Amino acid sequence: MTAMAKLCQTGILLALGSAFVAACTQSSGSKAEADANSASGASLTDPITLHYYTNDNTKWLELEKQLIAKKFPNVTLKVTLEKDIKMDQLVTAGDIPDFLSFSLGSFWDLKSTGLISDMTPLMKKYRFDESRFIPGVTESVRSYSEGGETLFLPFELNSNVLFYNKTIFDKFGVAYPRDGMTWEQIYELARKLSRNENGTEYRGFIFQHQNLVWKNQLGLTFVDPKTNKAAINTAEWKRWLDVMGGFYFIPNNDYKNLTFYKEQTVAMWTGPNILTSVIEAENTGLNWDVASLPQFAGNPSGGTQMIAPFYAIPPNSKHKDEAFQLIAYLLSDEAQIAKARQGKAPIVDNPVAVQQFAADLPGIAGKNMGAFLKDKIGKPAVVTKYDGIAKDVFYKTALGKDFYTRTKDVNTILREAEDEINRKIVEVQK
Repeated sequence: MTAMAKLCQTGILLALGSAFVAACTQSSGSKAEADANSASGASLTDPITLHYYTNDNTKWLELEKQLIAKKFPNVTLKVTLEKDIKMDQLVTAGDIPDFLSFSLGSFWDLKSTGLISDMTPLMKKYRFDESRFIPGVTESVRSYSEGGETLFLPFELNSNVLFYNKTIFDKFGVAYPRDGMTWEQIYELARKLSRNENGTEYRGFIFQHQNLVWKNQLGLTFVDPKTNKAAINTAEWKRWLDVMGGFYFIPNNDYKNLTFYKEQTVAMWTGPNILTSVIEAENTGLNWDVASLPQFAGNPSGGTQMIAPFYAIPPNSKHKDEAFQLIAYLLSDEAQIAKARQGKAPIVDNPVAVQQFAADLPGIAGKNMGAFLKDKIGKPAVVTKYDGIAKDVFYKTALGKDFYTRTKDVNTILREAEDEINRKIVEVQK
């Protein structure tokens, strides 16, 4: 082992600056990439155009393009955004992309449209090292296939945290939330912070429903894989609704679609990562911090289920080898560190990426950035091709107006939601 490699392994690089980090990345993190380049005649050194289809039209797409352009200057990306052309239209036109990236909620639509293929042969061919992923990723990916195939590769951990407004906590003399709390403890904080003060309504806690339903910390299934019928009318799902829906039954904390960083009247909030927006809101007076995502008391799954954006390669891609090499690079230590520095939680188990998380973002000095990396991946629930239907119905009905306004009780809501899911599954089967 070289002296450089020894230093990289012992973690001494963490205190020595970006130049040394880059050297370590090249000496150890690029090994998989070097193996890949030697495994096939397919090369990214020759001019080539690759068609990239994605539902990401944010600055993260620009970062990907910058990384690829710097590493592979002879690669030209033809980018198609889902907002401009839907996946079925793309297939009908015969314009099959070489690779794609989407949120996990789109997996079944992509699979049914014929844009997903098993990446295992390419992973073996290019000696892709799955052990670099953080614990739980590989098991979660395998849960989306019946035969253990790798139908996609996630590229970042969509790690949720609890954002909180320190000004509101200080105003009412309530202690800040801390890492490792339960939802039941957060309920008590929300109860103290939900009030009407001099005509201003302060809400203790509001959450974006979709992420917490789909991430489902209790590891609950939506559809029984043996019967293909809904599996939500259970005591476990009732507990979930009793706990999470209970927040909206706190006086003065009724549901309202408020933005944490705009109105600045919500004490605590969780959902998709809004780190960059929260940082920008400091200019308008937001005094914020974060704590790790709370858990249910006695959480049986050990964490939240993985819901991460992913890369995939269509079976009819004309450049599978080249596309996979790009994906392998975007999952390399070098690219993962670059993304981590911009506030994207790394999907690989790399101490440098963890240590440098959000390093390039302003306004994070003294903030609890480590909270973003504490949400462990729990044991995955069994998924089916009908999960999208079930999640959509659950999201719109079980967490809809009837519930948070108490128009119907939880047992009635779950029973009606299950009937609706089963009806829609039968329609699709026909």
